[in-house]
Amino acid sequence: MSDLQSSSKIQIAAATFAAVTILVPSLYLLRGEKPQDSTQHLQTFRKLLKSYTTLRPAALGANASSEFSHTVFPLSLNLPPRSLENFQQHAFMIFSLFEDFKMAPHGQVHFSKETDTVIAHCRMGGKVNGASEKGGILIDGGITEWWTECVLFVKMSPDGKKIVELKEFVNSARAEELQRRLSGILSQ
Repeated sequence: MSDLQSSSKIQIAAATFAAVTILVPSLYLLRGEKPQDSTQHLQTFRKLLKSYTTLRPAALGANASSEFSHTVFPLSLNLPPRSLENFQQHAFMIFSLFEDFKMAPHGQVHFSKETDTVIAHCRMGGKVNGASEKGGILIDGGITEWWTECVLFVKMSPDGKKIVELKEFVNSARAEELQRRLSGILSQ
């Protein structure tokens, strides 16, 4: 009889363990919290990245707040912070270099709900536009595509619908190389 009781206890313990093993992950999935990928902040961030492909500076400002600012790091590049208007003027000059342009995350995109900030390491660049004056300089130097990388820190409004601040930490060596090539100082 004692063997039957032990066997029953083992069966009850095994059944309880199986039930807990099934219920705990289910409760985790059903707890109601949205996955990070579906937050408004990440949706707005994806819209920003997509706007780069349009080659239209106005598209970059579609979700910008009235307090928008753009800052490029490292500070050694000596680039002043830009308002939305100045950011769009800068984008116009950059976009004129390209026939197509992409800003694509390399790896994970991170969102901090404590600071309303999306952070991503991105690859950016594309096919050079030989029809533009500055693009022609690159083409003449044998550059048909230009790629670099940056880390974007995109601070948003608490609801995630507006971009308040765009901080861009660029590859300073590539930024300086592009400047030298466009100035005609570096040809190959």
